[in-house]
Amino acid sequence: MTPKERFVRWMKFESVDRPPLMDLCGVWAQTRQRWIAEGMPEQCSTDFFTASDPYFGLDHLEAYGPDIVNPQPAVEERTLEENEKTVLFVDNFGRTRRALKTGTVGGTRMSMDTYMDFPVKDRSSWNAYRFRYEGPAAKRYPADWETLTAKARESTFPLMCSYPFGYYSMLRDWIGTEALSYLWYDDPALVHDMLEFLTDYAIRVMTPAVKAIRFDFVYIHEDLAGKGGPLLGPDTFREFLFPQYVRYIEFLRSNGVQIILVDTDGDHRVLTRLFLDAGVSGLHPFERAAGMDPVRARREYGKSLAMTGGIDKREIARGPAAINAELQRSVAPIIAERGFIPMLDHSAHPDISLKDFQYYLQAKRRLLERVR
Repeated sequence: MTPKERFVRWMKFESVDRPPLMDLCGVWAQTRQRWIAEGMPEQCSTDFFTASDPYFGLDHLEAYGPDIVNPQPAVEERTLEENEKTVLFVDNFGRTRRALKTGTVGGTRMSMDTYMDFPVKDRSSWNAYRFRYEGPAAKRYPADWETLTAKARESTFPLMCSYPFGYYSMLRDWIGTEALSYLWYDDPALVHDMLEFLTDYAIRVMTPAVKAIRFDFVYIHEDLAGKGGPLLGPDTFREFLFPQYVRYIEFLRSNGVQIILVDTDGDHRVLTRLFLDAGVSGLHPFERAAGMDPVRARREYGKSLAMTGGIDKREIARGPAAINAELQRSVAPIIAERGFIPMLDHSAHPDISLKDFQYYLQAKRRLLERVR
């Protein structure tokens, strides 16, 4: 059985020779720095989301596709003010951000930036901004796209479309969370127009990719929830996002994509049924700190919901006993039912030592080896 077959069959709740061993988590640059100091070879890749490295023994996957997220042309980046601790700057989206410089490693900051201003505020500013997503689709593809396409067609590994696109996430990047929360009500026609534009844009840009490559799975990146719940309610989702999800997913499935996963942190339970009704296959990452529980979700939704994630990243930093307990809590009760690839529920943070991360991978491997 090829890795591609194994991944697809497992996520569709079908029998396999063994479960996939994957961890599509990010690794903080600070964590990578620590792991190198603790013995990891410096050339080792920790970009688990788009590939794997033999050093960790994870199953390989491959990611291809256009840059569907960033504005082209980008807004000119510029620094507005800077001192010893912080920098205020305008990024490539045109957002004004204040960032903490202390502790930054390889561009990764120790805390999230504070977002001060956004480029889109109303219909006039939207009309002035949208040209950045109206250019030729070809310009969003790598220069060596034909070579990559030929490689992908010969691959026996799971193929993911890179640069995950999402609806809420794109609106947030353009408008900001707070302003968007008002705009649903203050100018719903504008939001509908922007969402319709996004679907048209995504289909236009993605068409060359899905015609050239048969992708196994696509992530729709949203991050639309926090610990207290989603940043929009079910009624708002149903009115605004649901029709666009249906249209985009129909496009993906009609072009051979079998598995569509939504990536959203936080507690999104009140939206889970809407995601499934829109055609989503599964969800990621089931963030434990927000009260998400893959075992509870499986009991509620059965085989209608595939899952990735679900392992509390905080427990990995506490050593072998805590790791074993977390695997027994979050993985062991449901792993034999298939359709669930256990992974960290978010990026590997700097409190996790290389030794504990390696123990976690070994313990997870032992648990999965017992499943067929």
